[in-house]
Amino acid sequence: MQQKQEDLLLTIVIATLFFLLIGIFYLLLVFMFYQKQRKNKLEKEEMKHQFDQTMLQAQIEIQENTMNYISGEIHDNIGQILSLTRINLNILAEKSPSEILSKIDSLLGKAINDLRHLSHNLNSSNLLEFGIIEALNQLLQQIEKTGKFTTELIADHSILDFVTNDKSLILYRMVQELLNNILKHANATHIIITIKMIEPQKYLILISDNGDGFDTSTVLNQKKGIGLRHIFSRAKMIDTTVTIKSREPIGTNIFIEIKK
Repeated sequence: MQQKQEDLLLTIVIATLFFLLIGIFYLLLVFMFYQKQRKNKLEKEEMKHQFDQTMLQAQIEIQENTMNYISGEIHDNIGQILSLTRINLNILAEKSPSEILSKIDSLLGKAINDLRHLSHNLNSSNLLEFGIIEALNQLLQQIEKTGKFTTELIADHSILDFVTNDKSLILYRMVQELLNNILKHANATHIIITIKMIEPQKYLILISDNGDGFDTSTVLNQKKGIGLRHIFSRAKMIDTTVTIKSREPIGTNIFIEIKK
């Protein structure tokens, strides 16, 4: 009788161990299945991210090539034609002076100057030659020459020297687009760009204006927020973050954080 009880107990123990092993094996299979699913999901996300990055890079390269081409056409063709027109107009004015010819000459001079600035802004060669700080400084000077704004650049000339040319170009276009938005929509009179180190491996570009301010969520959800969404896409591409803090009617602060 005792032997039978021992055999029964042994059978129960063996059966328990058997089912326990089956349970552990099943759990391992489930764990491996979910791990594989998670790995596949991460791989798909990484592939999508790389694809998006490649497409964005291609888009930026096409845009830069187009801008450089237009810049060359403005400088070499349209600018020269206007300059020749102005020379001929001045020759005519010497023979027959008039107030109308003088006004036309003044308008042509303004058009030539505006086209020169436009050509300069579209072309990226100056940025690559002199660096992003000097390029931003020239951009603010051009804005100030309109007579409608005062501007200020607070930055050490070499503070962003660690940034590669490709990254500098994208940063410059981002700031340029943000400044264009200020000029068009903010009703501002003063613009400040501050560039500083906020952590040993992190730098900040702060763009501030004294304009009307706006509701950021509303703008981003509307079609007119496409420009801002493009800025966020470019920021993601170069591993930077953009934060916009705006209050009506106080103005807007835009923070671009750059990792070294």
